Amino acid sequence: MQHMIVCHDPQQAHKVLTGSFWPWLKSMTMAGHKIVVRGEEYENELSDKQRGYLHGVVLTQIAQQAAPNGQRFPMAVWKEHFRATLLGSKKKTVVNPITGKKSRRLVRVSTEDLGVKAYAKYIDQVTAVAATDLGVTITLRFEDYEGPNA
Repeated sequence: MQHMIVCHDPQQAHKVLTGSFWPWLKSMTMAGHKIVVRGEEYENELSDKQRGYLHGVVLTQIAQQAAPNGQRFPMAVWKEHFRATLLGSKKKTVVNPITGKKSRRLVRVSTEDLGVKAYAKYIDQVTAVAATDLGVTITLRFEDYEGPNA
């Protein structure tokens, strides 16, 4: 079982830890269960603005401007190329629902798995490769982009 609670201020964090988390943690460890306690900074989910900027500006302009070996490719091809090149794959344990056997396989990392900070870094990486390796100029900065619904 996994608990995830987002705390917004020290008082709320204290209340969560002493009010609900500590009793659960105590009962689980007293029952002999080993518990992993993990803390991490909360990161908002990827924003629609980031998604719109990557697809509507960056990848679109790459598709319009880049022509390696004289050949152009649609935005979807560039999207998959950068995803595979920059994000790659990760090993994941999966269970066969029929046999119950576990196996490990490579699963592609999706941009949808990224939080706001990681997605911003990814956009920067794509933009850098586009400029240095493909000679592409992205004409609109993220800061000036008003979003997909503007």
